[in-house]
Amino acid sequence: MAENILIENVSFSYDANEENLLNDLNINLEKGRFTEILGPNGCGKSTLLKIILKYIKPNEGIIKIENKELKEYTHSELSKTLSFVPQKSSLSMPLTAEDVIFMGRVPYIKNRWFGFDKDDKKRVDEVISVLKLEKFRKRSVFSLSGGEFQRVLMARALVQDTKIILLDEPTSALDMNYSLELMSITAHFVKSENITAIMVIHDLNLASMYCDNLIFIKNGRIAYKGTPKELFKPEILEEIYGFNCQIVENKGLPYVIPKKKKKIMKGH
Repeated sequence: MAENILIENVSFSYDANEENLLNDLNINLEKGRFTEILGPNGCGKSTLLKIILKYIKPNEGIIKIENKELKEYTHSELSKTLSFVPQKSSLSMPLTAEDVIFMGRVPYIKNRWFGFDKDDKKRVDEVISVLKLEKFRKRSVFSLSGGEFQRVLMARALVQDTKIILLDEPTSALDMNYSLELMSITAHFVKSENITAIMVIHDLNLASMYCDNLIFIKNGRIAYKGTPKELFKPEILEEIYGFNCQIVENKGLPYVIPKKKKKIMKGH
């Protein structure tokens, strides 16, 4: 299967005097697949997304998107190639949900004097309908719950009509219902529109339910790559996260049941 994103020998450090946060990463992110990036806090997962988004530059290595080096993309070209769903938004203006969703159409504005055209409006209407956001359309995003706002951010990414969507811990602040909903929406568009989705996530069981491939990062390096069935082993999860667990299979999917820690930390 052809790759959408090819990462070759990528290393990165925020400070030249510190050890690399990411070390010699080599990854093929395949077209039309839902890939989850997992690992302990601080291992470099979100930093990798920032590098792919061209927010920061790697110290070493090459990234290719659809056989073209990332450094050769203009920001305009990249905005039609990649879209992004953040963990949270720093939005400070009282925009409506519709306003935020329309932001995803900005790369396609043909005439800055006239703004969005009928094609932009049609696409926004389609996505609002699919994601069932009609009742929130004219509401201020400040009035939305965390789950509702995350769905708006997902809609913004989808109307951008890119073939690659990056998602940075989009379920971290959501309850189980909204988490399942967001994962289901992502998986649906991966299959129905042949989108490549790359998500940073902490919830192992959500990853097992919805994703095609897993990449475990530890200490800035790729520790394991494979499917949930291949990688959800007690010994692998103990190596990556440091906890003991039991793996239970249900309808062909492996689920992680952590074992309660017996030792109490000193001072507590």
